[in-house]
Amino acid sequence: MIEIKVLNSLAKVFPDMPLNEEYAAAGGSALLGERFSFQAAYRCVDRTQTGVDFRAESDLGEALSVRFVDNVPCDLTVPEGCEDVCDHPLPGLMPDRLRPLPPVLWAYKTVWRTLWLTVDTGRPEAVPGEHVIRLVFNDGAESTAEFRLTVLNFRLPEQKLPVTNWFHSDCLCNYYGVEFGSEEYWRIMENFAAAAVRNGVNTLLTPVFTPPLDTAPGGERRTTQLVKVYIQPDGSYGFGFEQLDRYIGVCLKVGVRYFEISHLFTQWGCRNAPKIIGTLPDGTETRLFGWETDGTGLEYSAFLRAFLTALCAFLKGRGVFERCFFHVSDEPDWNSMREQYAYGAALVREFIPETQIIDAMSDPRFYTEGLIRVPVAALTHIDPFIDAGIAETWGYYCCGQIRTSNRLVATPSYRNRILGAQLFRYDIKGFLQWGFNFYNSHLSLEQVDPFGSSTAGGWVPGGDPFVVYPGPGGTPWESIRLVVFSEALCDYRALTALLGSGTAGSREDIVRELGLDRWPFVDFKVSAAELIAVREKVNSLLARAAAYK
Repeated sequence: MIEIKVLNSLAKVFPDMPLNEEYAAAGGSALLGERFSFQAAYRCVDRTQTGVDFRAESDLGEALSVRFVDNVPCDLTVPEGCEDVCDHPLPGLMPDRLRPLPPVLWAYKTVWRTLWLTVDTGRPEAVPGEHVIRLVFNDGAESTAEFRLTVLNFRLPEQKLPVTNWFHSDCLCNYYGVEFGSEEYWRIMENFAAAAVRNGVNTLLTPVFTPPLDTAPGGERRTTQLVKVYIQPDGSYGFGFEQLDRYIGVCLKVGVRYFEISHLFTQWGCRNAPKIIGTLPDGTETRLFGWETDGTGLEYSAFLRAFLTALCAFLKGRGVFERCFFHVSDEPDWNSMREQYAYGAALVREFIPETQIIDAMSDPRFYTEGLIRVPVAALTHIDPFIDAGIAETWGYYCCGQIRTSNRLVATPSYRNRILGAQLFRYDIKGFLQWGFNFYNSHLSLEQVDPFGSSTAGGWVPGGDPFVVYPGPGGTPWESIRLVVFSEALCDYRALTALLGSGTAGSREDIVRELGLDRWPFVDFKVSAAELIAVREKVNSLLARAAAYK
């Protein structure tokens, strides 16, 4: 006999912990144009272990999908002192990877396993109305459970908020053993880009040159350079944009809305140039710039001016220039790199509107001194940017933001999901996270198998480096964390739709009415039930507004 517990999407069912009944769910509502997920935890009660057949019965057809929740190893959960915001503080196995159902499910008496069910309300089968989903487990006798999903007759608006999770082409090439720019690369890249878009990541890192990110000084990552550079006989530069054109084409095909041009200077200041490969007049390739290059020197400055002139002309001709964001350098230090950053930013502004230049930074003086218009602030440091009234502020989190929203494998999913409400409350203009598919170690000193390590080889808390697993045949396998992150973005879209409906007052009115002012970016107190209740209320208000039109 099989025992079944139906849970909402914010539950995490750990193999070595009791199941938390607070996440039990009998039903829910969804708007058109989103993906709604819930879970079915199961175990056998009358024997140690048994094989189980499973089927889901509904009228949803292909709009309903079912995946198996794999537990993944995690040797670093959160830093010392942050155990209170962690579901599972000790190293162990954590529920995360979503993979296709195996031919036979195995149920155990002492360990709960989980299925992940998703309804895509963008598909035609998911018509407005109530849909009963019947879950049937059979180990010789049938055990059943039900979930009732009400699809409301209101379509979520398209997500216009730029959201990027850095897309690492070199990691795809390394894992799958393909050459950058090969036909296999383009096939795999399209699969992963589509997975990003499906989950609200509508902005893709675009490596015009090999991104100078998470690279040891003097070291290098695999070359992933979309723009060809040619040294002409007279010493001038020529550029080939064929691969960049194809990259943009693939992105547009799968629904990417914005393009994030890779950084033009090395990380943490503008000390050096990124690795740039060029072709000499005799056809040989050579490194033109890199760690040995003074980022503020005359030679690299002359190159950048020639390059940006040609790049802007190409992007404008392609019709995507106004949908591009550009980087100078990632997280420059005010005390040691202010002058270098000021030089690089001024050069880039000769060609790029300041509203399209974005960089992660923790010191608002870069803004107040006029060095940047659109700062990307870590959520732990974002309050001074908000308090200063910097209207164009973006946000980001990574391994250092433990007491903010984050999406680590050992922390509760509600800490992931709350991001959408916070982005709406503070009217944040974009969001960045550094690891969609980073499968390297610290400073990219070696490659890491993401199936064996969720911590980049022990460097960062589990889940920080990636949210997709490289499945067989170039197919990305999503994680619980990515799907819940996409739910947060759907919450943001729903709140934005409510603001635009004209029926709920101003942003401040909505924040106050829904209680979103309880949730600052740092050290908030929230529960899964509270977040789901807020979303259900927003859904109800939107459906009511639509009915009156």
